[in-house]
Amino acid sequence: MADRCRGRIRKFALTDINRILEIEQQAFPKTAYSEDLFIEYARNNPDGFVVIEVSEDIVGYMIFDMRGHIHSTAVERIHRRKGFGKMLFQHALKCANTQLRLEVRTKNQDAVAFYRKLGMKVVGRIPDYYETDDALMMVSEEKELG
Repeated sequence: MADRCRGRIRKFALTDINRILEIEQQAFPKTAYSEDLFIEYARNNPDGFVVIEVSEDIVGYMIFDMRGHIHSTAVERIHRRKGFGKMLFQHALKCANTQLRLEVRTKNQDAVAFYRKLGMKVVGRIPDYYETDDALMMVSEEKELG
């Protein structure tokens, strides 16, 4: 079992792409990002594309920019509720040095609950952002998250 204290965050490397695609497909089976899109994010924002690994196995990732916008994040299902998502968010908060903000599907109640637990608040709604679902716009209220 993975220990929450053993997660290590590092920058994404191209050799990580297949593992990232696996995690992405598991987390977002209907709307998974393509390999090309991940590579574009890595090229355009190398400091904001990070992975978290346990014993050299990647268990999650996050893509964010220095203005605090989180573009995507996912943790492998078997590694959820172990603190890895929170570690990624704290890393982004430290690097961006500003509030974090993101969009999340209204139907993804697990994610909404997770973000609320981190202290994020809903500040708006974007109709049909995900074609068949609205997005909630969420921001961290404070510099530090839950």
